[in-house]
Amino acid sequence: MKYTKKQTTTTEQCAKLLLKANSVAIFAHTRPDGDTIGASMALCLALRKLGKTAQVFCDTALTPSFYQFEGVKDCVSKQFFGKYDIYTAVDCGDLLRTGEFANLYNTFANTITIDHHCGEYYSQYNCTYKLSSTCGIVYKVICSLGVEIDCQIATFLYMGLCTDTGNFAHSNTDEDSFLLAAKLTKFGADMQKVNRVFFKDTTLPRTRLLGDVLGRIRTYSEGKIVLLYILQQDLDKYGLDESASEGIVQYAINIDTAVIGVSICQHADNVYKVSMRGKDFDVRAICQEFGGGGHINASGCMISGLFEDVVERIVRTAERYL
Repeated sequence: MKYTKKQTTTTEQCAKLLLKANSVAIFAHTRPDGDTIGASMALCLALRKLGKTAQVFCDTALTPSFYQFEGVKDCVSKQFFGKYDIYTAVDCGDLLRTGEFANLYNTFANTITIDHHCGEYYSQYNCTYKLSSTCGIVYKVICSLGVEIDCQIATFLYMGLCTDTGNFAHSNTDEDSFLLAAKLTKFGADMQKVNRVFFKDTTLPRTRLLGDVLGRIRTYSEGKIVLLYILQQDLDKYGLDESASEGIVQYAINIDTAVIGVSICQHADNVYKVSMRGKDFDVRAICQEFGGGGHINASGCMISGLFEDVVERIVRTAERYL
């Protein structure tokens, strides 16, 4: 790397750094969610309103849901290109969360992390706060930039706030979450669209897939662990891809006896994407044992191995924490 000293940065200092730059590259995390895309898009649009060159990069193809929001197609690229004055990682708790861009990002000088996970310091400047969403931090940065928040920016900020709090149902929802939601509503955030796209809309093939998945639900430890799984053959049956697994873990944790909800989706041969949810239970610690992470009550990881071996490892580890 071209620098050795890493330092914390306030939202005001972060804004000053961005104001000095003519061009900014913004990196969303791999396998993106509403917070990383919402925060990245809001920051990108705010910088463009200032006349700066800004581009969002994400190594994973976005799901169709994101493209229902104006501006995503124009702002987000899967391939990196260009040279920039500042490189910003948004909602990435560690360097590996930038995915395929990790090695590249590590070669840049003038880097800024904007994140609410408060993980490792891997950028030159680290703007981290323990808020319910990274969009909450980006909101403060945009205010310090002096950019007027319009309905488009407000909608992307609401996207991250709403999805990372589970539509204001997760334990990370606090007074600041509702205060920010109120402010974004005043700015014209399309709350109904965000709610519909991320919490209601589905397709007929995915609904049929869900029927198969729920029909073979597994329970362990007297129902305290509830597990769902999707194999490649299930996706092929309905012409779906891995994105169809998003949110399915909620059906596991919604079982009344569940303390830990688990969904497993095949990512490649002998590689599985695991999502976990907890009811007032630290599932992040479980996922960290497999090299993953996230929030205390909502985390994930990737595990390699034969399917039943992967299930056994997850259940054995979860039972140890129970």
